[in-house]
Amino acid sequence: MSFSSSSSPVWDYRSSPGPLSVPILWSRQNATETPMELSLQTTSLGPGHLLWLAINAFLFVLILGGNILTIVAVRTCRHLRSVISNLFILSLAVSDFCVGLALPYHLVFYMGSDIGGMKGPCLLRFFLLICACCVSMLTLISIAVDRYIAVVYALHYRRYMTRRVAYSIIVCNWCLGALVALMPVFWNRWPEAQACEFDEVLSPGYIAGVITPGFVIIWICMLLVYWRIMREASKQAQRLRQSVVYNTDEATTMRSLLLHPDWKSVQIVVFIMGCFTLCWLPYFCVAIAQLFSICRSSSMIYKATFSLAITNSALNPIIYSWKNSGFRRAFAQTLCCRTARQCEEQLPADSKHRMEATSSSTGYQQEIKPKTTQ
Repeated sequence: MSFSSSSSPVWDYRSSPGPLSVPILWSRQNATETPMELSLQTTSLGPGHLLWLAINAFLFVLILGGNILTIVAVRTCRHLRSVISNLFILSLAVSDFCVGLALPYHLVFYMGSDIGGMKGPCLLRFFLLICACCVSMLTLISIAVDRYIAVVYALHYRRYMTRRVAYSIIVCNWCLGALVALMPVFWNRWPEAQACEFDEVLSPGYIAGVITPGFVIIWICMLLVYWRIMREASKQAQRLRQSVVYNTDEATTMRSLLLHPDWKSVQIVVFIMGCFTLCWLPYFCVAIAQLFSICRSSSMIYKATFSLAITNSALNPIIYSWKNSGFRRAFAQTLCCRTARQCEEQLPADSKHRMEATSSSTGYQQEIKPKTTQ
């Protein structure tokens, strides 16, 4: 068979009328194929497709492995569990773990199966991915706000960010993510769709009016919050320099701490925002371009940008957990099959105090006044 270069075939996975249901290939030339030819086309996997599947299989292992370690570390190590900000880290790990679990189900639709012809499995695919990704993004902005309070209002952190407040924020994040993911179940273009793809099934109003603005708002809020944190960290470092400038011995002792504090805060902000932007921005650019027919990118470009977006769920454990010494120690204990009691016993006394008095879980750790024991 042959098609003109100006028209690309579009798969319609819905069953044709009659006793034998087979996939139908529609083109602008209305070409028809026999069931055997269609079956061969749907199951053929080229080298590029196989490479893409291999990359996603690697991402699947990376996402599940990193987030399982984070979940186990928080749940088994009491000192990690006692830090309020680590509740958000735990919620982030659970949402990213859900992204990893939904990834194989997403890949099934590209394996030549006719599951895309059924409305229920197709809409379930979008619900799982959208819910998990939305909760992950909402948790990222929650972590940013938690760090903002810890840095700007360090002495009042325990009054503002209680465990009840943290649990309430986490529950709201999951409820809002589920609500956004449920919208395509009732607001979709399934009767007109020719394939179980986002630009075919999801409504343009949903993509352009809900998903994309939500990403933009979260990105802007994260940028503003981390910029404000960076400014406050720079001010605190400057005040600390001024407080020791007249004391030679103290200045010498704190030289390593005050050597490049501003540059370190800049590095952290660039790392967090850079990873989030590089992972998600290409996907939304391709999605909007395809939605409004600005340019018709190939299916492999869309698949590549989606895999890049999913990579953010593999990077989050590294960004928010593995860069923290307490988490690294807990990971080592978990991998060595140590018990939670051994994990706590091998923590140095000063580390225990810092973990209990610290409100943030990465580079923006600020000492706050610990609660007095009764």
